[in-house]
Amino acid sequence: MKTDTKSIKIKMKMMMNKIGLVYLLADIFLIVISLFMGGLWLINTQVAFISSMLVIFASFFSYKGMVKKRLEDGDIPKERELLDKIDDKFELFEDEKQIKADEISKKEFVKLYKEERKKRGGFKMTLANLFKSKRGIFNPIRLLAYAFLVIAMLVLIRQELFLAIPFMVGITAIPLASLILGIIVNYWSNKS
Repeated sequence: MKTDTKSIKIKMKMMMNKIGLVYLLADIFLIVISLFMGGLWLINTQVAFISSMLVIFASFFSYKGMVKKRLEDGDIPKERELLDKIDDKFELFEDEKQIKADEISKKEFVKLYKEERKKRGGFKMTLANLFKSKRGIFNPIRLLAYAFLVIAMLVLIRQELFLAIPFMVGITAIPLASLILGIIVNYWSNKS
């Protein structure tokens, strides 16, 4: 068990290094673009990029703390067998005989769907999950990161340095880099 934890930590550290490299490359890309567009572009993209990074990291650590707290409190969903996860990942056929889709009519399917949706809890479960995650949403570190973003933008406006387009480019660089990283990781994991 100890070696499993150690290997997981090593893999996580390697992944974090790769993520850090992708974000560094995104920032270098922003700097190169800004050098062609002018000094105000450089200031706006870098302020937005740094603010966005602070928000991302603060959100990550606040949700990490929330998950850790839930694990410590024993709020862990029951583990299902691996085969059940693959065959019935949405638990539609648990405690019932399996019905093939071509054997039921549309009316029966709608009825079955509504019953399963009631089991899931619908809107009430969504609200319950929201209240459970309030610790991650309203974490002081995360709120400070958002405050930094707003204050940085207000300072740029006050100093008459703010340009909306480069600021938005700087903010969207992190989500776009994350999306590209996700696509690359998904591609390589499916290929091997």
